Amino acid sequence: MINRYKPDTGIPVSNSKNKLLKAASRAWQLSCLFLFLFAFTSISYAQVTVNGTVTSSEDGQPLPGVTVLEKGTSNGTSTNVDGEYELTVSNTEAVLVFSSISFQTQETVVGDRETIDIQLSEDLQLLEDVVVVGYGEQDRKTLTSAVSSISAEDIANTPSASTDQLMQGRAAGVQVSANSGTPGGGIFVKIRGTSSISGGSDPLYVVDGIPIQTGNYGLGLGGETTSALADIAPSDIESIEILKDASATAIYGARAANGVVLITTKRGSFSAPRVNVSMYRGVEEPVNRPDLVTGPQFEMLMNEAASNNGEPEPYANPSGAINTSWADQVFRTGVVQSYDLTVSGGNEIVKYAVSGSAFDQDGVVKPATFTRNSARLNLDILASEKLTFGTSTTYSFSNRNRARNNDNIYGVLGGVYFIPTNLPVYDSNGDYTKFSIFENPVAGANEVDFNMDVNRLIGNVFADYEFMPGLTFRTSWSLDYNQIKEDRYDNTFLNTGSSVNGSALSTVAIARTWTAENTLSYLFNVGENHDFSALAGTSVEETTFERTTAEGEQFPSNDFRRVQDAAVQSASSTGTSSGITSFFGRLKYEYGSKYLATFTVRRDGSSRFGENNQWGTFPSLALGWVVSEENFFQIEDISELKLRASYGITGNQGGIGNFQARGLWGGESYGDSPGTSPTQLANPDLKWETTRQLDIGIDIGLFDDRLNFVYDYYYKKTEDLLLAVPVPLSTGFSELVQNFGELENKGMEFGIAADIIQNTDMNWNLMFNIAGNRNKILKLAAPFNVYNRDIYRYEEGIPMYSFYFHEQIGVDPDTGDPIWTDVDGDGTFNPNVDRKIVGDANPDFFGGITNNINYKAFDFSIFFQYSYGNDQLNWNRFFQEHGGTRNTGYLSTQLDRWQQPGDQTMVPRMTSANYAGNLRPSRFVEDGSYMRLKNATLGYTIPIEFLNKLGARISRARIYVTGQNLLTFTNYSGLDPEVTATASTALTRGIEFYTMPQARSIIGGIDISF
Repeated sequence: MINRYKPDTGIPVSNSKNKLLKAASRAWQLSCLFLFLFAFTSISYAQVTVNGTVTSSEDGQPLPGVTVLEKGTSNGTSTNVDGEYELTVSNTEAVLVFSSISFQTQETVVGDRETIDIQLSEDLQLLEDVVVVGYGEQDRKTLTSAVSSISAEDIANTPSASTDQLMQGRAAGVQVSANSGTPGGGIFVKIRGTSSISGGSDPLYVVDGIPIQTGNYGLGLGGETTSALADIAPSDIESIEILKDASATAIYGARAANGVVLITTKRGSFSAPRVNVSMYRGVEEPVNRPDLVTGPQFEMLMNEAASNNGEPEPYANPSGAINTSWADQVFRTGVVQSYDLTVSGGNEIVKYAVSGSAFDQDGVVKPATFTRNSARLNLDILASEKLTFGTSTTYSFSNRNRARNNDNIYGVLGGVYFIPTNLPVYDSNGDYTKFSIFENPVAGANEVDFNMDVNRLIGNVFADYEFMPGLTFRTSWSLDYNQIKEDRYDNTFLNTGSSVNGSALSTVAIARTWTAENTLSYLFNVGENHDFSALAGTSVEETTFERTTAEGEQFPSNDFRRVQDAAVQSASSTGTSSGITSFFGRLKYEYGSKYLATFTVRRDGSSRFGENNQWGTFPSLALGWVVSEENFFQIEDISELKLRASYGITGNQGGIGNFQARGLWGGESYGDSPGTSPTQLANPDLKWETTRQLDIGIDIGLFDDRLNFVYDYYYKKTEDLLLAVPVPLSTGFSELVQNFGELENKGMEFGIAADIIQNTDMNWNLMFNIAGNRNKILKLAAPFNVYNRDIYRYEEGIPMYSFYFHEQIGVDPDTGDPIWTDVDGDGTFNPNVDRKIVGDANPDFFGGITNNINYKAFDFSIFFQYSYGNDQLNWNRFFQEHGGTRNTGYLSTQLDRWQQPGDQTMVPRMTSANYAGNLRPSRFVEDGSYMRLKNATLGYTIPIEFLNKLGARISRARIYVTGQNLLTFTNYSGLDPEVTATASTALTRGIEFYTMPQARSIIGGIDISF
C-alpha cells in the first residue's frame, strides 16, 4: 500500500471590530511574521535532501511502494517502481523510517549522508501468521479452527509429479499414501480418517478459490488410477492449507465431510520484474525388485511338490535349467527432470506472475512415463482505489504412456511373478514365449501401445469492489475443463491381441465444471475492543461428463491401428450432469484479541438427491480464548496460550451416481425392435451423508514463539451412510442405495515447530507431527465382504479395511501341514465358517519429522515420514507362495517351506492341498509399519559478491542435490509398504498386488533469480 501525506493546514486568526485591538493585533502579527521568517530561514538552512534505493535483502530486487517517513512528522514519500525515493528532511539528526507490508520496519539516522540505500528483510513471522481459509484469510493468532499449513519453502526441494504427494508427512492428521509408483498415478489422502464407506472419502480441493475435479477419468487398468492433481505444477504453489475441523470446513457444506485442501498459487507483487529459473534432473531406480526363485530352484520345487502328491517328477535335471530374471527384463533406471520459468512483478496498477513448466518422469517399470507441460497466468489489476479485477488461469497438457499393472495378473508385473523363471524370453522361433493366460512381461513392456493425453484448463476471472472501508464485494466465475483422450492398440504379439487379430480402443472424455460465486465481506469494529468480520455469499456450480468410445477387432496387420481399419467395430457414448446451488455465511467476533467466536453456516441444494431432501443445512460454531492476552497472565516465557473448541456438521455427496435418487429406464432390444426397461428404483428420500465433528485444541508458544505446540482431539460421527441396501426381490431388484449406517472416527493430533538455533551464521528449525485415528463401523444393514476372494470384511464394531482370513498359527512340525484356528470352537476346522478378522490397514499413528539447517551459504534439510501399526497385505505371496498348487512362479520365501519332521516354519510343505477349500492363510497379512527417509537435500547459495564479479545480473543462485525415498526401515517383505494396488474400489486399502513400487531418486538442481 502507498501512503500519501497531506500538508498541515493553518488556523485563521479572527479580526476584532475594535480599532485599538486591531492595531495591537497588527503589531502582534508583524512580530510573529518576523519570528516566523527568522525561524524559516534557520530551518531552511538546516534542511537536508536525501535519496536512495530500497531493495529486498532476499534477492536484491528493488521494492516499490515502500513508505519513507521522517520519524515524528507527517513528512514522507514512497519509493517508485524502481525502488527509488527522494525526501527533504528537517536536519541531519532526522530519523528515517522505512516500512512496507510483509517486510520488517527499519530506521536510520540521516547524519551527513545524502544517499541512503536500504535493504528490507521479509517479516517471516507476519507471513506465517496469515492463514488462508475458505473465502478469505485470517490471522493465525485469532484462528479458532484446526488448520494445517504447508508453505512453498516446505516443499521446494521435493520432486513430485503431483501436488497431493507434497502433503505427505507435513501435516498432523493427514494420511497420504500412493496407489503405486506409476508416474502421475493416483494418491490417497485421508484427513482425520475415512468418513464414508462408499460415499467417497477424498477431500475437496480448491485451487485459488476454484473447486476442482479430482476424479479418475481414465480407463481402468486393474487397480491403477491417475491423479487429476498432477495437472498442476508443484512449482506454482505458494501454500497449501488443510482444513480439518467442522469450523474450518463447514463453509463448503455438502462436500466438506472429508476435509478441504486449499491450494494457493504464486502471485505478483509491487516490485520490478523478477525472473526465476529452476531446473533439476536426476535418475530414479527401484528400491526393491521381486525376489523370485531361480530356474533350477523352480524345477526343484515343482519336483518336490509332485513327489509329495504321489505324481511323477516333471523335470529330469533341475540343476541344468534355464534361469531367466524376468524382473531384470522390465525394471529400469529412469530419468526425472523438471524445468520452470517464472516472471513476476508489478506496480501501483498491475501485479502479474507468469510461469511455464515442463516435467518428465520415467517409471521404474517399462514402459510407464509421465510428461506434463503447463503455463500459468496470475494477474491483478488495480483499476481504481475501489475496483480490482484479475484472473488465475492454468493450462496444462500431459501424456501418460500406460501399461497394465497394479491389481492385474495379466500385466507386466503379473508376468514377472507368474511366468516360471525356467522359461526363456523368446522361444525357438524367435517369438515371445507364451505361458498359460499370463502375458510375457517383455512383450507387455515392449509391444503395448497405450497413450493417455489430457488437456486441462483451470481458470477464473474475478472482481473486487470496495464500497467503503471494510465493505467489499467479490464476484468470481471459474471453469475447470478436462479433456481426456486415450488410444490403445493390443497387437498380435500380446495375448489380448493375438486371439482377435489385433484389438483397438479409442475414447474421448470431457469433464467440465463451471462455478459462479458472489461474496460480500465486511470488517468493522464497535468501540475499542469489539472487532467483527462478516461474510455472506452465494454459489452455483454445474458439472457435466461425457464419454465416447469406439472399439475394433480383426485388423489386416499390426501396421493398421485405427478403429476404422478393424473388420469388427462398435461404439458407445454416455453422459451425465449434476448441479449444486449454495448460500453461505460466516461471522467472526473478537473481543480485545482475547475472546474469539466464529459462526459458519452453508445451505446446499443438490440435483443428486431425492425431491424430499434436495436441500441440506450445515452449521458450525467455534470458540477461542487467548489466555496469554489476559492481564493476569504473567508467565514471561509463554508467548502464546490459546484454547479453542468447535462443533459442526458437514456433508458428503460423493461416491454415488448423479441420478441415484431417481427411477431410471434404459434402452433394451426385443428381438430386432427397440424398447426400454427399468434399470433403477427411485428413492425420493435419498439425502447427504452427515458428519458431526467435535474438536478441542490448544496452541502454545514459548520463548517469543521459538517453540510452538499444537494439540487437537476430535470426534467425528457419520450418519445416514450412502449404501446399497438389500431389498425384496419382488421389486425386481436386489438392492437400492439408501441412507443407512453409521461410522465414527476419533483421534488426536500433536505438532511441534521449534527454532532451535537462531543467529547470524546458523539457523536450525525442527518440525514434528504425530496423529492417531481410530475408525469403527457403528451400524450396517448387514455384514458384507469385498474384493478378490472376499478378503475384506465390513461389519458392525470393527474398522474399515479389515482383513478377513483363515488364521494360520503355525505349521505342524511333524507333518508340514498348516495349523488353523478353530474360530467357532466346535473342535474341527471348517474353511467355510472358521474365518476371522486378523488385522486392518489403518495405522495406530503416523506423521513426519523435518529438520531444516542453514549455515552461512549452506542449507540442509532432512525429512522422515512414518506409519506405525498398519497391516499390509502382501497378496503377491498368496499367488507366489502357493506350495505347488499351481505351476506358476515362486517367491523365494517358498524356499522356507517345511521339508522334514522337526522343521519350524510358517510355510507348509510342497503339496497341491495347501489351498484346498479356498483357504486364505493369514500369514500374508504382515506388519506394514515403516519409517522412510523421504527427502534429504544439501544446497549452497552462491555469494552475491561472487556473482557481481562475474558481471552477471543474477541476484540469487543456488545449487543443490536432493534424494527421494532414500531409505526405508520396515519388516514388510514386499516391494513397498506404502502402496495400495486396488484403487479401483474405495473399500480396500493396504494391499500390494503386482504393484509398481515407488522409486528412489537422486537429483541435482539449480535455482537462479534475475
